[in-house]
Formats: sequence, structure tokens, C-alpha cells
Amino acid sequence: MRGVHPILPKAMRVPVAAAFMGLLTACSTVGGDQGADAGGPRQSDSLATKLLLGNANPPPVTPPVDLAIKRECPPIDILTGAAAYPVYDAAGSTDPFQLRYQATLADTARECSNLGVEAGLRVGVVGRLILGPKGAPGTYRVPLRIAVVDEADKPVYSQSHLVDVTVPAGQGMADFTHIEDNIVVPIPDNRFRGWRILVGYDPSGASAAKTARPKR
Repeated sequence: MRGVHPILPKAMRVPVAAAFMGLLTACSTVGGDQGADAGGPRQSDSLATKLLLGNANPPPVTPPVDLAIKRECPPIDILTGAAAYPVYDAAGSTDPFQLRYQATLADTARECSNLGVEAGLRVGVVGRLILGPKGAPGTYRVPLRIAVVDEADKPVYSQSHLVDVTVPAGQGMADFTHIEDNIVVPIPDNRFRGWRILVGYDPSGASAAKTARPKR
């Protein structure tokens, strides 16, 4: 795997208490091609993912169907270490019993359309937020980055998002969905050969706003 550190800093892997491993395992998905992070989320052709993208707001321009563009749509990679985002009650702590919550990526999907000399990309991400021993129901904010790089790993598009996730009262986890359908990139002469869509949690994006405190 080629590194793309300027776009998505590599996150440190942290231990998670055994009590939470069963919950984290539930975040895995089935079907589709495995991404770059072994054991991590996968690109899915499941009905749920198709509906996910199908229910997104349509782009302002409805291009004619271009099967070649659909076939050549860049794959999604989840970089090693960026598939999870743990947050602890004490700054700098890695004690699993100080864990407030951990967000993971469960599923991804993408599709491309021909806009003439450009291509429109739509990327869907499904994630899950699981409360830890120090967590409580409430609204949390997780930093998600979506980027597109060419065959030389040069960034063509990169955008960070702060996604709000609400864990209802009496619950220990919540799923969330983020759909980005405003990505427009030039169609290269190599028809996207070697291009990739990168998805992952970007801790540097968390500095843009403080994580919402849970309701006690």
C-alpha cells in the first residue's frame, strides 16, 4: 500500500478492553471487496448500500449512462489505522477503561457518472459509534475524511467532515451514514487507472470543533 500521509494521517492503533470486543466485532460487514485495512470495512454491493446511494440527493445534472465510467470508477481504500477513532475521557490516555467512545467504519460504496470532460463521484460511508465505560448517551462528533488521489497518489480532491452521531437514551451504540455526492474530478486519459478513493477517520479534523459532551 502506498502512503498518502499528507491527506490522511496514519492513526495509532490502540487496545480496546475485552469487554468491548464483541461490540466492535458487530461492526464488520459481509460481501464486497476487502479494503486496504485487513479485517476492516469492505466495499459492499449489498441491498442496503445500494439503497443508501440511491436515496442520496441526485446531482443537479443528470448525465447519460456511461457504463465504461461505472466500470472504471476508482475503488475505495480504508487506510491502515484509519478505520477506527477512539476518544478517551482523559487527554492522552490509552486506558480502555477510560474510553468514552469508539467510532468505526462498517461499510462503503461509490459510483461514478459521466459529466462530459469530468466525472461525478458519489461516496457513501456507514459507521458505528460504540460507548465505552466513560461514555453516556448523547451527541458526539467524529472527524471523517474523503479524498481522491490519482495514480501517483497526488490529491485531486480532499474534504474533512465533522459528522454528528446521536446515541439514544438507554442505548450503547448508534449507526450513522454520510453521503458525499458533490465530488467532481476531471476524466484522465488513463480512465482512472490507479486512482483511489480514500476514506478514514482523520484526527486532525477534530480540532475544527470540540466533541459534543454527552448527556449525563
